[in-house]
Amino acid sequence: MSTATHERLRVVDLSMGWAGPLVGAMLTEMGAEVIKIEDTRHFDWWRGSLSMGPPEEHPIERSAVFNTVNRGKLGVTLNLADPRGVEVLKRLAVTADVLIENYSAGVMERLGLSYRVLSELNPRLVMISMPSFGAEGPERDARGYGNTVEAMAGVTGLTGYHDGGQPYTLSNALGDPVGGLNGMFAVMVALHERERTGRGQWIELAQVEAAIPLMAEALLDYQLNGKIPPPRGNRHPRYAPHGIYRCAGEDNWIAVGVESEAQWRALLGALGLEELAADPRFATAEARKRNEDALDDALSRAFGSREVEEIARRLIGAGVPAGQVNSAPAVMADEQIQARGFFVPVERAVVGTHLYPGAVARFSQTPLETDRPAPLLGEHNETVLREVLGMSDAEIEALERAGIIGTRPLE
Repeated sequence: MSTATHERLRVVDLSMGWAGPLVGAMLTEMGAEVIKIEDTRHFDWWRGSLSMGPPEEHPIERSAVFNTVNRGKLGVTLNLADPRGVEVLKRLAVTADVLIENYSAGVMERLGLSYRVLSELNPRLVMISMPSFGAEGPERDARGYGNTVEAMAGVTGLTGYHDGGQPYTLSNALGDPVGGLNGMFAVMVALHERERTGRGQWIELAQVEAAIPLMAEALLDYQLNGKIPPPRGNRHPRYAPHGIYRCAGEDNWIAVGVESEAQWRALLGALGLEELAADPRFATAEARKRNEDALDDALSRAFGSREVEEIARRLIGAGVPAGQVNSAPAVMADEQIQARGFFVPVERAVVGTHLYPGAVARFSQTPLETDRPAPLLGEHNETVLREVLGMSDAEIEALERAGIIGTRPLE
């Protein structure tokens, strides 16, 4: 089958967690051969821990997040603390088009796997390094995860609620997917440039810098007006109403964002609150923003007696930006999502067949590949070492006896 990457790319993926593996996952969808490198002792931490279940339950093979973002990859284990493991990695890098890593700055150099070393072996190699805070500066050695990146980028400072209580609220590691998407774009640009020059290059992507543009409005407001924007929860700096409102039932909510007078009037009509149009507190957009607490109180009472699905349909039909706040089961049952076949069944050893998110982009001529499972730990050791590096059975057995490769997790 024709793929989006045309000639099959080979990618060596040393990354863990979400940000780096997301780059590899998207390249896999596009038809690249992605070889994920782990260690039997220090495997991808998104697999979880051996303490999560007895050995016979294979606890590190049950992580939904790992199994999602590593679909379609070939799994190889290498002990990079041993020079023999480093040597095998170098041989793989010689055959590769792309290498992905998201260790802390300096780790690859200490392993003897810096871009300077690898590019001498393979001048066409594109290598992307994705440390949390970059390879330079006072925080270069600091470790970070999606939530810490998000906080350091300033995003957390805008996500608290306006009415007190806990001042700030973390999202679900927003820094990771933002870093991954930026990383994917950078890799594709470097591959395109390689077509012109014939040479690869090193990409250094500080994940915190990828998240800072999400703060663009707040940064500009501070530079131009000297204002430090406070946390505002679900509210908008200019428009009201703009928030999440509870509807009838146990835990049903609707999101509404009104940005024009026409939308405001349509909202009142759908809720049967036309009398609010004559209330001077809500007569203009500026007045509604000044009296937002009173406005939210009135709307909360109106929404509280209505079924969420019915009122969502009415509002959307009337041209009001609105949507039901879906739980995970509701997302999977959503008629629109189902009609497009977004979720795809994937069968994987240990966990069986489950639905996973499919590809977001749809290519008319080169369909993306989304239905291959994530690898078991070291599942493809023999396949990769034999077919890619041409190793003999004796060489592979020697590596296994020495603990350089393996398929069983070690304490």
